Amino acid sequence: MSDSLTSTHPSPIFNLSIAPARVCRGVNALREAGTAIAALGSRPLVIGGDRTLGLIRPYLAPLTAHLEITTSSYSPDCSETSLAALKEKVTSHETDVIIGVGGGKALDTAKLIAYQSHLPIVTIPTSAATCAAWTALSNVYSNAGAFLYDVSLAKCPDLLILDYNLIATAPPQTLIAGIGDALANGMKPL
Repeated sequence: MSDSLTSTHPSPIFNLSIAPARVCRGVNALREAGTAIAALGSRPLVIGGDRTLGLIRPYLAPLTAHLEITTSSYSPDCSETSLAALKEKVTSHETDVIIGVGGGKALDTAKLIAYQSHLPIVTIPTSAATCAAWTALSNVYSNAGAFLYDVSLAKCPDLLILDYNLIATAPPQTLIAGIGDALANGMKPL
């Protein structure tokens, strides 16, 4: 055996997180996911955009019997300003699990807040146009919406809830955009 393989130096091999720890999917998946969310925490902070938070309230209503839920908008974008305000909300609510709901920027914000706060993350996409609900990566933007940098996260989400009824509320063009994104990303050379 070569010395490089038997060395006491730290291995260059690392854990690669390529999928959420758990996926709940189907019609009414969110309504059925209360137990899975409660296993992660009882005081979730739900992060999304203003419109999405209004849309998601009826879907979250059945979960309030088991969870002490509070919501907060990530506006403007997944920016340093938004992240600072959300960190304060995590502390004031005594949050023990983050739930991100919406599209890519909302989910990136929620994942990054969970990562920085050392909390579990649940992602709930509202359209098929993004892979953010699945990945261990968050993009950070300026307050004006310009991309600044990305952050590699230690792991993929703890729970991904893909509720087909919720996805169906998205405009049809988001499905088309998602298919285009999947094709473009699938065509990238390794």
